[in-house]
Amino acid sequence: MTSPPLTRREYAYLRITGPGLHETITETLGIRPSEAWNIGDENPRNGKPRTFMSWRISSGLDDTMPLSQHVEVLFLMLHTKVESLRKLWIDHDLQLQCVGYFPATGHGAHFDREQIRQAAQLGLSFDLDFYYVDDYEHDV
Repeated sequence: MTSPPLTRREYAYLRITGPGLHETITETLGIRPSEAWNIGDENPRNGKPRTFMSWRISSGLDDTMPLSQHVEVLFLMLHTKVESLRKLWIDHDLQLQCVGYFPATGHGAHFDREQIRQAAQLGLSFDLDFYYVDDYEHDV
């Protein structure tokens, strides 16, 4: 019996790390995070204290949607927050975190000139985490 092809799974989120409290990021941007923690907060995965502050906002799209759509939604969300982001990028790292789980038959990402321009205007770097998934027994 032949298995159907594996489905690409892709998503993106904005991740802000740096000094201070995640509540300050929320206040500065006026956006409620999808996930956030402060230094010393317990990591529920291992029970150990967190060693850095992190604030994240996801695109809100399903991970079966193309990565480019996740990126576009985040840019639309952040478009009105340019001044607030500029205040943050002085002391914080602002990353557009892109994640993909791909079958062996193809993977990767392309960012066009406009997407790179928008990321630069928002002070965002890109972090690309791509994984090769070779069977149906994976846990992602």
